[in-house]
Amino acid sequence: MSLLASPAGAQTPDSLGRIRYKYDFVVPTDGSFVAAIRAANNRPDKSKRYRIFVKSSMYRIKGEGNPITITENGKQLTISSPMTILTAPNTSICGEGMKNTQIESMPMHEGINCTSTLFLKGADSTYIQDLELWSNYRDDMSAVTSKAVALNEKNCRGNIFKNLSLMSNQYTYYTNDGGTTYLEDCTIKGTMDFICGGGTIYFNRCEIELRERGGKGNVICAPTTEANRAYGYVFNSCRIYGDKQQEGKYMLGRPWKNAPRAVFLSTLMELLPDSLGWTEMQGTLPRLFSEYESLDNEFQLAPTSQRRKQFKDANNVTTNMRYNTYLTTAEAEKYDINNVFPQWHPEQKSEQVNPPVVKIKDTGSIYWDDVPEACLYAVCRNRDVVAFTTQPFYNVPKGSPMNVSYSIRCANYYGGLGDRSNEVTYPNR
Repeated sequence: MSLLASPAGAQTPDSLGRIRYKYDFVVPTDGSFVAAIRAANNRPDKSKRYRIFVKSSMYRIKGEGNPITITENGKQLTISSPMTILTAPNTSICGEGMKNTQIESMPMHEGINCTSTLFLKGADSTYIQDLELWSNYRDDMSAVTSKAVALNEKNCRGNIFKNLSLMSNQYTYYTNDGGTTYLEDCTIKGTMDFICGGGTIYFNRCEIELRERGGKGNVICAPTTEANRAYGYVFNSCRIYGDKQQEGKYMLGRPWKNAPRAVFLSTLMELLPDSLGWTEMQGTLPRLFSEYESLDNEFQLAPTSQRRKQFKDANNVTTNMRYNTYLTTAEAEKYDINNVFPQWHPEQKSEQVNPPVVKIKDTGSIYWDDVPEACLYAVCRNRDVVAFTTQPFYNVPKGSPMNVSYSIRCANYYGGLGDRSNEVTYPNR
């Protein structure tokens, strides 16, 4: 184990006696991404948070490799699982940056049950920040109809994702059946039903990218919201953009199973959907498919008067839905985060810690005023993380490169790093 990591759940007091936390596992210093997840699963005390830090790089992973049985073309096959599965609660997976920290799997068989780059299975209170999960089916992203999952959740309560990018084609994000998840400033890319599944899922300020699909129209979501839930998919202040061929062709969603719910609130639609907005699937009737103040690429209200309100049921009988396809202001206010997630406040938990003002001494000691909210400081050299400290100073090691810049990033409780501070040059001149 490196000097950058600490035993699972270890607490380190700073010079003032405050409790601070170090990362329990640093990828790749302490091992691979799969090894980090395995360590989180195997730790003895899962009541304490386990923090994983992933350094900037592209990581191609093969998954757990245990044998699983799948059905393909009507035949049963036993294959080595390409999935990496997190089962332990209270785990943080924090990358160095969403655009430069990529976890990529390359499954050779398609399907929800055998392609998840990361599968959160009953892993309550998972926190993920600043990385990309990519399912690269058969190493061929032109396979636009392939069903390959980047992130899969099942029966997880209280998950938070911040600055997380998910990329695949169909079924990119299989959402939290039986659970609750909050996403903030995330990016989700795909073609068909690329956000699908159950649970109460809140997408706050997220980017939805429509990928090329051979000229065919995409479908963003296919919810399977459980019948006893008041909320399903909530897209709040999001942005829809991507392949220009999708203009006027794609659909916002279609009902998959159960009692599907999806609403788009104050969403910027740089590419407008088909005028119907919603489409049908498998005879399932939606519980609620609606919008509020959808905007076009000129920030004007998007046309919604022709949105679909009639769907065919399982007996192929056309049914007129009783809900309104356009919410009133009073109805839209019910989708405030505090109403959807009472007594949880995930948007507060995902807050980033502002950096201090950094100074440097002639001796090569970098220092700053202590930030009480920071659980850890990341030391950056030329903007790359090179060390961690729980103290408000860092002594540049002898023999370090000259004429380079140093800055500091602060970690929040979950281990997510905030913005960089000002830069100082070593040696001080």
